[in-house]
Amino acid sequence: MEGNVKTQEFCCSKEGFRVSKVNIVDRQRAHTPVTRTGCKARVLVTTTNSNDQWVISKSYQKHNHALCTPAMTPFMHSNRVVSKADIDEATTLKEVGVGTSQVMNYLTQQAGGYHNVGFIHKDLYNALQRGKVKEIVDGNVNALIAYFDYKKHDDREFFMTYSVDESGVLYNLIWSDSTSRSDYTYFGDVIVFDTTYKYNLYGRPIMPIVGVNHHHNTIVFATAIIADETSQSFEWVLQNFLEAMMNKSPISVVTDGDRAMQRAIKSVIPYAKHILYYWHLSRNAQANIGDLKFTAVFSKYMVSWWTTEEFDIQWRSVVSEFNVQKHPLVIDKGNTRHLWAQAYLSGHFFANIRSTQRCESINASLAIALKHKKTYLDVVRAIEDGISRMRMNELKADYLSSIRSPPDHKTGRP
Repeated sequence: MEGNVKTQEFCCSKEGFRVSKVNIVDRQRAHTPVTRTGCKARVLVTTTNSNDQWVISKSYQKHNHALCTPAMTPFMHSNRVVSKADIDEATTLKEVGVGTSQVMNYLTQQAGGYHNVGFIHKDLYNALQRGKVKEIVDGNVNALIAYFDYKKHDDREFFMTYSVDESGVLYNLIWSDSTSRSDYTYFGDVIVFDTTYKYNLYGRPIMPIVGVNHHHNTIVFATAIIADETSQSFEWVLQNFLEAMMNKSPISVVTDGDRAMQRAIKSVIPYAKHILYYWHLSRNAQANIGDLKFTAVFSKYMVSWWTTEEFDIQWRSVVSEFNVQKHPLVIDKGNTRHLWAQAYLSGHFFANIRSTQRCESINASLAIALKHKKTYLDVVRAIEDGISRMRMNELKADYLSSIRSPPDHKTGRP
C-alpha cells in the first residue's frame, strides 16, 4: 500500500443497507436474505505521531440488532480458519480419492462436532483450491527458471534475477540477453519505462525497459515482471537493471508519471533527468478537465521553446482564461512543470522519444502475443519472439539503408 494510513474505522458487519435492485419477475435466482440493518456500532482507531502506536479514539458499542449467540460464533467468517494441519490431512485424503464432503465429515468427527472443527465445507474447498493454484504457479516458476538456466548455458552474458516473498512465491523478475546488454552500452543514455500495460498473469504487470538506436527504432534493454506497482518493486527493478548494465546509469528517464516510479527514480538513479510522456499528459488533461480547447493549448505549451519566465506568464494566462486555477490536475501540473514543459527541459538529452509511441507499439504487440498465454514460460518466450522480430526489422533497415547509400568507389565509404 502506498502512503501512510493514519486512521482506520472498523464497522459492524450489519452496517448500512443493501443496495436495492430492480425486482425482476423472471429472476432465476432467489434474493439472498437481507442481513444489513444500518447498525452504527463502530470503533475508530488512529495512530499517534510520537511512537506510531494505534489508539482507540472513538467507540460506539450499541448495536441495533440481536448479537450472535455463543453457539454460533464459531461459524462467523472472522472465526473460521483452516489450519495447515487440516489442509495437509485433507490433501492426503484427496490424493487417495476421498471427496471433499467425505473429508469434511471425517475432520468434523475428529474435532467432536461442527462447532469444534473451526471452518465450514466452503472454507475447506477454497483452501484446497488455493493449494492447487500455488502448486501450478510453483510448477510454472520452476519451468521458467530451468528455461533461464538453459539460456545462460547458450548465452554466457544472459542476465536474469528474481525475488520471492516470505512464502517462497515468485515476486519480481527481470532478464536481459547479451544483445540487449550490448545495445545498452551504445544506446542507453535514454531509457523509457511504461507502467500502463497490465497483463493478468497471476496479477503481475509486465514492464519493458526500452530505448532507441541510431535508426531511431525502438530496442528493448530488459523486461521485468513485477508483483505490484509500488516504489519497492520499482526500486528493485532499477537496482537490478543497473547491475545487468554494469552500473551504467542513464542520462535521462522517460515515464508515464507514476508517482511510485518517480520515487524509485529519485532513490536509485537520482542524477538521471526525469521527464513525462506528452501523450499521457494530454490524455489526463482531457479526461480530467474535458475541454478540447484547453487540451490543445496545454499540448502546445508542452513543446513550446520559451524561456521559463515566458512559460510561467503564458501558463498563468491560460489557466486564468479557462478558469481552472483550483483544479487539482492543473495545480499538480503547475507544481511539476519542470518534468514536462520544454521551457524547463532545454539543454537535456532525450533522444527525441518524449512521446509514448516507443512503448505503445511494444504494448500492442504484447497484447496480441500474450492473449492466450497461461504460464510464465509462455509469456517469456512470447516476449522473446517479439524482440527477435524487432531485431530482424532492424537488420532489414540496415540493409535497405546500405542499398540507398552505395559506397563511394574511390573511398570505399558510404
